[in-house]
Amino acid sequence: MVTELVRWNEEAISICTLFSSQPSTLATNVKVVFTCLLDQVSQYITDELERARESLNEAAALRERFMLSTIVSRRVAAAAASAAEAAAAAGESSFRSFMVVVQRCASSVAIVQQYFANCISRLLLPEDGAHAASCEEMATAMSSAEIAAYKGLQKCIETVMAEVDWLLSAEQKATDYRLPDDGIAPDH
Repeated sequence: MVTELVRWNEEAISICTLFSSQPSTLATNVKVVFTCLLDQVSQYITDELERARESLNEAAALRERFMLSTIVSRRVAAAAASAAEAAAAAGESSFRSFMVVVQRCASSVAIVQQYFANCISRLLLPEDGAHAASCEEMATAMSSAEIAAYKGLQKCIETVMAEVDWLLSAEQKATDYRLPDDGIAPDH
């Protein structure tokens, strides 16, 4: 999708080049057209990350439903084990999916940065400050995607930690070592 947006932006820049007789006018027009690309790519990436994060939230909600199994009796916990394993599998799947989306989004950002460096940057030079302003706009546009990625990565960490907690509570025997309630290991 981002490659297509960049291609459309290249076409728009070509049209600007045809109709802009002065280099400073061209720079102004290129800056406006490139800003449109940044807005669209930022929205696309953020939406993709938010959708992937939503699947993490759904898996977390499923997992929370079956975390009760550590509180109730072992017999009830055994009956809920398969459902809990399904919740864990959903968490693992959503984790993997989120990481794939993060990788795709990082590739999309790299495509836009490369496009800027190879095509846009030189066209902005005739206008004072246009290059720096576009770099700043690029950073600002990507910040919303970074925030969405950060929230999703936090949810991934929560997913992994919840799975570890569940496995430890399900697999740990009464004779296994457990930290005291205060969390401080005894001094032997």
